[in-house]
Amino acid sequence: MNTERTSSTKPKGWLYATLGVLALIIIGLSCWLISLKGNLNTLEKEKEQQRADFQAEVDSLVRVHNELKANYGELSSQLAEKDSIILANAEEITRLLETQWDYDRVKRKVNDLQAISQRYIRQLDSLYVVNEQLVAENERIREEVQEERKQNRALQRQKDELTSKVNLASTLRIYNLTADAVRFKGGSTETETDKAGRTERVRVMFTIGQNDLVDPGTKTFYLRIADPSKHIISKGMGDEYAFMYQGEMLQYTEKITVNYDNREKDVRAYYIKPSDREMQPGYYFVDVYDNNNNLVGQTSFNLR
Repeated sequence: MNTERTSSTKPKGWLYATLGVLALIIIGLSCWLISLKGNLNTLEKEKEQQRADFQAEVDSLVRVHNELKANYGELSSQLAEKDSIILANAEEITRLLETQWDYDRVKRKVNDLQAISQRYIRQLDSLYVVNEQLVAENERIREEVQEERKQNRALQRQKDELTSKVNLASTLRIYNLTADAVRFKGGSTETETDKAGRTERVRVMFTIGQNDLVDPGTKTFYLRIADPSKHIISKGMGDEYAFMYQGEMLQYTEKITVNYDNREKDVRAYYIKPSDREMQPGYYFVDVYDNNNNLVGQTSFNLR
């Protein structure tokens, strides 16, 4: 009886031992699987964090790149090739992060992109420095040109003033200019009159001043007499009765020729009224021009 219980107990002990071992193994495997899953979750989180970090770095590089382009304006257009390379590399990295995870490859791409971006920045800085130097040089040249023009204008003004003074000094001056109407008594005696109906001639008198700067010789003066209706009294309308003044042909009443020797000289000239012309009452205006394009004197007289 006792012997049978002992023999039947041994198999049960072995089974319990086996089950215990299996239980331990299952527990161990479960713990390992749990640990492995935890590690996988951790690795996946690390992977996602790395992906996010890489994408953030790429986004930052692109953002800085666009800000540089905006800040440097037209200068950045000179590096258009580098610009396209940077944007193409950024797009490739983003595509790799979204489709193919390869840490080492992505890391190399990001490093390359950083290096290209740095070279781009250095080249922009160099262009900026060169451009600033050119701008400064252009400004200096512009200021020099403006200063030179200013000096030239000042010199031209001085030259014009000097020329004007020389021309003024070399212009014959007249004074004591008078004009009146005269008639003749007994055919030879000259008598002043203020009556239009008795006027036979208009007498113009003046004195040419002394001027050693003027070349001596024959000098020509033109008399223009305007009647009360402002019409110029002239012997004719052809060019032979006209002279040039400031680019315009003017009809004259009388032409006077004087032999000038640089000393004061009194001049007397007459306009002889044609027998078929009637002098009208009113004011007559007399202008005297020289042959150097100068109006040298003006006067008037009145007839009743």
